Amino acid sequence: MAGDPLELHRALTDSALLHDVAAQSETVGLSGLLTDRGHRARRVRVPGSAVAEGFRWRLADFWSSTWWPQGVAVGDHDGVPLAMASWYAKPRRGREMGARISVVDLREPQRPTYHHVLLVSPRREGHDIAFDPVRVHAGGIVWAGDRLFVAATFGGIREFRLSDILRPLPRARGTFGYRHVLPERARFVPPHIRAPERMRYSFISHETGGDVAATEHELRLVTGEYGAHDHHRLARLRVSDNRSIIDTSHIPGIPQMQGAVLHDGTWFVSASRGDKRAGDLWVGTPGNMTRHAGVLPAGPEDLAVWPERGQLWSLSEYPGRRWMFALDLERWAGAGFSGDNQFSR
Repeated sequence: MAGDPLELHRALTDSALLHDVAAQSETVGLSGLLTDRGHRARRVRVPGSAVAEGFRWRLADFWSSTWWPQGVAVGDHDGVPLAMASWYAKPRRGREMGARISVVDLREPQRPTYHHVLLVSPRREGHDIAFDPVRVHAGGIVWAGDRLFVAATFGGIREFRLSDILRPLPRARGTFGYRHVLPERARFVPPHIRAPERMRYSFISHETGGDVAATEHELRLVTGEYGAHDHHRLARLRVSDNRSIIDTSHIPGIPQMQGAVLHDGTWFVSASRGDKRAGDLWVGTPGNMTRHAGVLPAGPEDLAVWPERGQLWSLSEYPGRRWMFALDLERWAGAGFSGDNQFSR
């Protein structure tokens, strides 16, 4: 479907509130976060014939039934290779912790370190600042310079600034004991949240390669809709300072899409088949998608391209089978139209 008119409009968090949040906390930003002592991950062999390398989280995160990893972003910050993951929390005993990100330092590939950062929505509580959880599924994330975008399903997209990473005061309410929090800067929301044609932002990622490049005031992203059936959409969108607009969308005919990227004109889509079956990787162009069945771990989620490394990154969600991993981008770009291990639609 071309020329989809659906838009998201940006609503900013009150700047005076954000100023007071910073005044009542210690701002550390992304660089400061990386100087703290983090958790240890471990490089392991990840199942799936497409996987080139990967690691698992520490055991508390690897087996957690509360926190579930969803989104992925990759890149460099001041020369430090980083991967980021988003997680959502399942409510437990009436407590909802919302969503968080994990920032993974990959300078030591055999034993990466990582830090959890809770996503929060600040509010005033008398003379103090309190934090509410950001209740989104966080099925996809985009890291663009200082900006972090988080998919919010039918609620559009949430925006954060990594320079806003804070170490809150011990008395701050709503941090659930997290050492670092990241307050929401803005929301890109649909004008009619219950409109039947509204987009479901299940995941988001960069559009990369070719002549696609971010400018100071506009990013080129892709998004898509999760669903059990094969009639859900993938879309290309432009995100500016004040709005997001869909350029084009199409229906690839892929059930249970979990993540997608568009690189050099080729789509890569991950699809899950539950916790007992290996995941699929789909590669191709609209109307000519090729299925590579069972080449990913069970429960694959979001996708992200790391062009400088020639890699495609993803992660898996199920407890005890929870990895972050990389694929060789060139290998699978070339496999989109070959005859190996595939089922065409």
